[in-house]
This record gives sequence, C-alpha cells and structure tokens, in this order.
Amino acid sequence: MSTARARLRLVEAESVQDETPESYFEALFDQSSDAVVTVNENGTIEAANQAIEELTGYLKTELVGKLIDVFVPKIGIHQIPQRSRAIGRQMLLTPGTYEDVCVLRKDGHFKFVDFTVRKVINDNAVFTLTLFRDVTEKKRMERELITKHTELLEAYKALERNNAELKSMQETLVQAGKMAALGELSAGIAHELNQPLQAIRGFTQELQEVAVPQLKSLKNAELDASVASSLKSIVSGVDKMAGIIGYFRSFVRKSTEKFEVTQVQDAIEEAMTMLGRQFTMRGIEVHKEFSRDLPGVYANPLQLLQVFINLATNARDAIEATGRGKGNIWIKTSAREEFVEISFRDDGAGMNEKTKSKVFNPFFTTKEVGKGMGLGMSLSYGILSKLQASIVVESELGKGAEFVIKIPKDYRELA
Repeated sequence: MSTARARLRLVEAESVQDETPESYFEALFDQSSDAVVTVNENGTIEAANQAIEELTGYLKTELVGKLIDVFVPKIGIHQIPQRSRAIGRQMLLTPGTYEDVCVLRKDGHFKFVDFTVRKVINDNAVFTLTLFRDVTEKKRMERELITKHTELLEAYKALERNNAELKSMQETLVQAGKMAALGELSAGIAHELNQPLQAIRGFTQELQEVAVPQLKSLKNAELDASVASSLKSIVSGVDKMAGIIGYFRSFVRKSTEKFEVTQVQDAIEEAMTMLGRQFTMRGIEVHKEFSRDLPGVYANPLQLLQVFINLATNARDAIEATGRGKGNIWIKTSAREEFVEISFRDDGAGMNEKTKSKVFNPFFTTKEVGKGMGLGMSLSYGILSKLQASIVVESELGKGAEFVIKIPKDYRELA
C-alpha cells in the first residue's frame, strides 16, 4: 500500500477499532461521494479517489505525482467567472472550508466546488487532506436565480413606469377633453362678443356723423378735435378687437383639409397679432426679417397658423422661464430652391439633450401641471409631415432655442 494510503489509514483508525481490515478504509476512501485528494507538504498529490475522475476528467493514476497546480486556471488563458476564485496552493496552508472555488478540468472547462482543507499530523506523517464537493449545478442555479430576479425587478420597474405614464396620459386626455369643450364654448363666446362690438362700432360711427357736425357749429375747435379723435379711437379699437375675435374663431374652428397656395408670412403675422398682447405684457420683443418676393406654399393656412402659434407660445414660455421679465424672438423667412425656410429663435431658457430629443413626442412637456399638455409640438410635427416638410431644433441649456422649418413650395411635385 502507498505511503499516502498508510497515512490515511492511521488517521481513520483513530475512530475505528484497530482490528478493522485495511481494505475497509481503502473502500471508504475510494467510494466517497466527494472527491478526496491527499497532498504532501510540497503540494504534490499522493492519492486520489474515484470521485476525482468524474469531477476533473483526470484518471487517478494521472494525478498521483502531479502538483495540485494542475487544477489551477492559467492567468491570461483562462477567465475566472465573476464572484469566484481559483483554487491555489496557498489554500493548503490554511485549513478550513472555501466556498465557490473554481477548479480547472482536464478538458479546459470549469467546475465549482466547496473546497475543504484538513491538516493531518501524526507520529509518522504530515500531510493535507482535501475534499472537493461539486456545487457546479447549485452555483448555476443560484446565478440563474439572481439573473431571473434581476430581470423580474427590471420588469417590475418598467411596469411601474408604464403605469405612471398611463396614468399621466389618462389625466392628459381628460384635460384635453376639457380643452376641447372649452374650445367649443370659446367659439360661442367669440360669436356673442362680436355682436355687441359691432353695435358699439355702429353707434360710434353714427355719433361721428351726427355729433361732430353739431360740435363744429359751436365753433369750439378744441372740443371738436377732442371728440372726433375719441370717436375715431373707439372705432379703431373695436376694429382691432373684432379682428382678434375673427382670428380666434378661425383658429378654434375645426380644421379642414382645404389646401391652397398660402403665404407663410401672412400666417406668421396673424399668429403675432393673436399673441401680441401677451408678448407686450411679458416684455417680449419680436424681430421679423421677412424675405421679399417669398413664394407661396401649397398648404392649409389654418394649420400653418397653428404651427406658428405653437412655436411662438413655446418661445414665450421659454423666455418667461428665465425669470428676466423680458426677452426676444427672432423670426426669419427665406427661399431655398424649392423650399421656403422659416426660423423661430428665442433667447429663453433653452433645452438639454434629453429634452431636445423628446420635444416632438406626444404628451411630453416640461411645464407645470395645468400649463401645458405636451401636444403643441407633436401636432406641429404631424402637420408639417403631411406637407413633407421638416422641422429641426437646435438648443443648449441657458442659450435659447431655434426651430428651423423647411416647407416645399408644393409637396405634390416632390419625387
């Protein structure tokens, strides 16, 4: 019997009666379900049981006389899986149990083991007893469980995000319904207001025709001029109010697919008229640089008006967000071959990259609740898409934004 087996017999004999046959201990050693290897002080394998063959792919006879390093993965050749460590000779110096140890097989694959080291010292020998318990399948299942848990957690988070987005969308749709109802109501209000305005205009004109001649007969030039000027101002104010109501009624009216050759500059002017009072109250100055002889475009004028109102109100809100109490909007038009180009630029708060990438998404808004539904720019994008037009945005946080639109003169003629 080999020296290693003799050593093993001496250790095991401490708990077994002396008269137990030697073959009994050899059978226990060889038939153990765990792989067992004895190693001398130099790290050389002196004995191995049957289970080590299944674990490592080496025959017992191949291992005897080899260093324990035969199980150590080579740096630069083998990649140790994460959260694992390779078996090493240094483990033999410290008795104990090491979990999740990576052992290299003969075929180059890995096995995961719980590695137990016991130092055996008696009168005749000093050696190390090592036990390998294969936990590869257990570790695989643990890793798979961790992976599935992570996937489940991510799916749960995604579901929470989707639920939050759905709730927000539902609230937005409710608000959109309220706004639609308000639009219908506003159209009726505009109609009702238009009648008394016309009455005021009529009575004022009558005063101009009746009262002014009579004042002249009093030969009071100063009073005559004052009354005439006041009446003229009333008529002018009424005309402006009627014009704004007319723009408003046209805007809230359901848009039809009525396309015609339209001057974009006229639509811009109408949008500025509708928003002019708001701009003045916020200290916003509009600078217009319109190209001469700008060709018309084949489009729906009311839809173009909606696009320009959306761009102008976005610029207004961006300027207001700076807190300066004033700001500037620059509007420029030009002809580019078969296209008309319109630029809306402001010196407002600007946008970061994340906001800029989502600016045309439906229901996306950075405004407070009640101050916007996130539909303006997405609707504008849809209107322009029908014209095969493009809209791009350039912006930096704190440096304002510029929206550039290119509309073909007639999208029907595009190839």
